[in-house]
This record gives sequence, structure tokens and C-alpha cells, in this order.
Amino acid sequence: MKKFWYSFSFCLFAICISCKQSSNDSSLSLNEVKPNIVLIQADDLGFSDLAVHGNPYISTPNLDKLANKGVQFSQFYVTPVCATTRAALLTGRHHLKTGVTHVHGGKDFLHLSETTLAEKLQEAGYKTGMWGKWHSGKTKGYFPWERGFDEAYMAGLYQFTNNKGLLNGKPKQHSGWTTEILTDYALDFINRNKEEPFFVYLPYLTCHGPIKAKPELKAKYIAQDLPEGLSTLYGMVELMDGQIGRVLQQLEKLGLSKNTIVIFLSDNGPAVNHRDLTEEDRKIRYVNQLRGHKGNIWENGIKSPLFVKWSGRFQANVVNRLADVSDILPTLLDVAEEKLPTNIDGRSLLPYLEGDTESLPEKYVFLYANKAWQPSDRAWSPEGVFNEYEPVNEQNRDTLLAFDRQVIGIRNERYKLLLNASARETEAPFYDGYALFDMKQDPKESNNLFKERPDIAQNLRLELEKTLQENFGAVHAFNMPVFQIRPDSSESNILAYAPHEIIGNPINAVSYLGNWRSKGDAAIYQLNVEKPGTYKVSLKGDIDEGEAYFLLKTEKSNVETYLKASKELIQNEIQFDEGVQNIELQLLSKSAASNIKLRAIDFKPLIVVN
Repeated sequence: MKKFWYSFSFCLFAICISCKQSSNDSSLSLNEVKPNIVLIQADDLGFSDLAVHGNPYISTPNLDKLANKGVQFSQFYVTPVCATTRAALLTGRHHLKTGVTHVHGGKDFLHLSETTLAEKLQEAGYKTGMWGKWHSGKTKGYFPWERGFDEAYMAGLYQFTNNKGLLNGKPKQHSGWTTEILTDYALDFINRNKEEPFFVYLPYLTCHGPIKAKPELKAKYIAQDLPEGLSTLYGMVELMDGQIGRVLQQLEKLGLSKNTIVIFLSDNGPAVNHRDLTEEDRKIRYVNQLRGHKGNIWENGIKSPLFVKWSGRFQANVVNRLADVSDILPTLLDVAEEKLPTNIDGRSLLPYLEGDTESLPEKYVFLYANKAWQPSDRAWSPEGVFNEYEPVNEQNRDTLLAFDRQVIGIRNERYKLLLNASARETEAPFYDGYALFDMKQDPKESNNLFKERPDIAQNLRLELEKTLQENFGAVHAFNMPVFQIRPDSSESNILAYAPHEIIGNPINAVSYLGNWRSKGDAAIYQLNVEKPGTYKVSLKGDIDEGEAYFLLKTEKSNVETYLKASKELIQNEIQFDEGVQNIELQLLSKSAASNIKLRAIDFKPLIVVN
């Protein structure tokens, strides 16, 4: 009898264990189909800023390990500036098609018709979180918690300590180093969502200027006899590397590393940072001697690290095939076994990640830089070097977007053709603005083959013209944002420096609309009013002295109201019909006013029609 009960108890215990394992295996199977995703992005980190890429000064052990145990891409391109790269990363489309053409000045809003990677992963059952630099829109409708992220902290730029930003739409003040704070958010999110597929997007602020580092890390590099500016920058990068190590360690600790794909990239090349780095700093920093910097389409402006690690699936490898930032979205949707959108420009890199580097056909990457970033020795100005924040509209489109005025290029697996990418006298000469480089033989872009290989140059030029027409002709290319006016309790903002059209003298700048000089000077904005009604409106800006009076005219309700920009806040009421419409802000008069800088038009609902 004892033998019977022993056998029975053992069988019952085995069945229980089997059921528990079955339950766990079922959960594990789901996660194997839907791997966790951790996407980490640096800011203004150059290809040469990592030890794994040959830098003998810097200490980046965690990123080196990620690279050496994962798949490294030696020919991976981003765009010349941060907002454009983020637009392509989030959508899998060329950034021009998304409405993002530059940084600030209203040209960095991801159009609301675009579907983001976070939204696609949400639909696939992922929990999604983002903490760090957003830079894809900063008014209602454009925030990360409205673009697919269940949780998001939109960090203040560029506050490397005591960051004050927006956490899920509400102001949040922190104390301590921002890089550590962002990592804390990510680790907490991973801990809370470890039982289901999650998407972590961790775009650090490192190493954008003005640079700032922990004193002990900075001192470490000064002790190597490195200049103070470069020591500060390397200290920033080392802090970020340590925080990335925390993320990787937590994945290991929770047993998630074999079912988590980790991706690391930058957003563009190293910034010139006139105030922070010297020419000596840059000579030491650019250990790979790549040409250019952030803002242009030379290699050092657009070549980025790309490390992809999934220890449960991918073998360590180096991929020498061409890839670019628009490939990230289709790759991640592919590994999550989700259907790829039909309107994307990127393609899945999964064959490369699995060791097949031959099956995909040749790739072309279209390169675009704002003219203002050329040449590199022109001093930066908030109004722009070449008035680059001027809105593109039907009146000036043909002039501003003329082919021969653009700073553009195209790259295939071997060759790179550039147009109007500035050259100094001591560098390879241009021919009618063109330069052709063999990137396998000449990665430093020193030998212009345009005249020696006219056949290759002509084929690439035809491809360049075709691709430019496709991108410049996209429905939202070069459009300023459509601002959302919502009937909730908080203010809706129109950024004064994001007009669809300017009439007269005003000049659009990074964060204001200035140069208001004469009666009749005006700016036209486009907005979408979600509910008709009466709204309280106020104009915000700065005037050195005096007062300025403006007229605000709506398109549908034809209501006029006078506004005054001064030290006191003047508020008036205005009525709106529902729907997409234009408003015009017009200067009526100014009383001893000088240096008028308009920054925003704010609307707060008073009476809303349901």
C-alpha cells in the first residue's frame, strides 16, 4: 500500500511540475516569437568615439562587448542631424517624406499621418517605453506618449544634471546625472514588464553639447594628457557606457538576455562644438580620419556604429554590406514576425544578422543635408547661415528646392556621389559641384574620380535625380507642422517659429520669429481645431523695449482680435470653427518696440461646442 501511495504521489508531483513547465514553456514560446527589444541611441557620438573602433584613449568596455558578441555593421549610415535620423528610425521612411527636414525652427515635427515603430509594436502586443531625447515634435499630438509609447519621459535638452522634462505629459524635476536617471526609468520598466514582450527606447543625451561630465571621469582623461574639452566629452561617453552596462546586466539577471535583441546606434556624427572643443581636440578625436562632421554628408557626419546582439539567435559577425537607419524599423518588425508596411524605404536586415550577406540586392542610400551646414567654417546663427528656417511654400518652392542648389548625394555598395558638399582648397577638387569616391579603396574621401569614371558617375547621377524627385515630391515633404487645438483644460500651443508662410520682413529662427519691422508684416499658420468654440488667446515673446500690436485673423470664423506683446500678458477671446484652417498673425503697429521675438501663440478653451 505504501508503495502505491508513493508511486501515486510521485506521479501527481510529476504532473504538477509538468503543468508548471508547460505553462512556463507556453510563456517562453510567446516571448521567443515576440522577442524583447532594447533600442539604445547616442547623441552626436562619432564612429571614432569607441574603443572597439580603434580609439586608444577612451574606455567603453560595455559597448565593446556588445559589439564583439553581436553583429557589427561597418557601413551603416544615419543622417547628418538628430531630428532627421529619429524620423527615419521611427518610421522606416526617408525623413523628408515624414515632414522632418532640419533641427528646430518648426522643421523637426514628425507628421501626424506617420505610423511609428512604437505604434506598430503596441499593436503587436508589446509594452512600450521611451526615456530621453525625443526631438520629433513638442506640441499637442506630437509627444511620445501620443505616438505609441505607453510610458515616456521627454527629457529637457540638454540638461545633463537635474533634468526637468515631461513624464507622460506632466512636468517632472529630477536631481542627479541625467544619463543615470534615464537608465533608472528603463530598468524599472523592464522589471515591471519582464513577463511580456517589451520595447525599450533609450535615446541618451550623450554626447551633445554643451558637454558636461562627472569630475572623476573627466580627471581620468586629463591624467592621460588629453585636452580638457576632449576629456570632458570622453567622460560623458564613459558614463553612458557604464549605464548601458547596467541595462545589459539587468537583462542577464532576469534571464531575459537570450530573448532580447539589443541595438545600439548614434544619430549623426560628431558636432564641431566650437565653444567646447578645439581644433586640437578634433584632431585627436577623429582617430579614423574620416572627413566631415555633424551636419554634412561626408563620412564623419553620417557614418554610425550599429551593434545588434541577440544571444539566443545571432552569431557574432561583422557585416560589410551597406545599411541605413531606415532599415531598423523593418528589421525589428521582421524579428517580431509582424507584417512590414508597404510605404517604407528601409528593408529588413535579418538575413545579414543571420549570416547571409549575399542574398539581398544592392542598396542605394539617398543623402541630404541642409545647406546651412556647409561650409563647416561658417559661424552658427539662430536665424540660420542661409536663412534655412524659411518655410517652403508654393511661392518659393521651385527656387529653394532646385536640384543644383541642394547638398545631396547617393551611395551604393561601393561608390558615393556628392553634389555641393563643400570642399577646401587643399582637398579633392569638385567638378561642377560633383565628387565621386570609391568607398572601398578611399574611405577618407580624398580622391575624386568624377572625371576618371564618368560611367559610374552618370549612373549614380540618374539614380540621385530619381530619388530626389521621389523624396522632394512626397506629400508632406518640407511642410511645417499642423498644430492641434484641443478642448481640454490645458493650453494648446502654436509655435511662432513654425509658420507655413511669411509675408514681408519676418525671419524664422531656431526658437523665435524675428525681424518684425513694418506694418503688414505677417505669418500664416495651419492648425486643426478639434472642437468649435471660444478660446482665450495670448501671444508670447520678447521685446527689448516698447510694445507691439498684432492682428490675429482666422480663416473660417473671420474673427479679428488685437494682441500686445509686452512684459504683461494680454489675453483676448477668439472663436474657431472645427477643422483644419489657417490663421494669420499681422503686425499693426509698434510703439518704440525693438528686437521683437515672437515665440508662441497659446489657446485655452473657454466655451466649447459639444
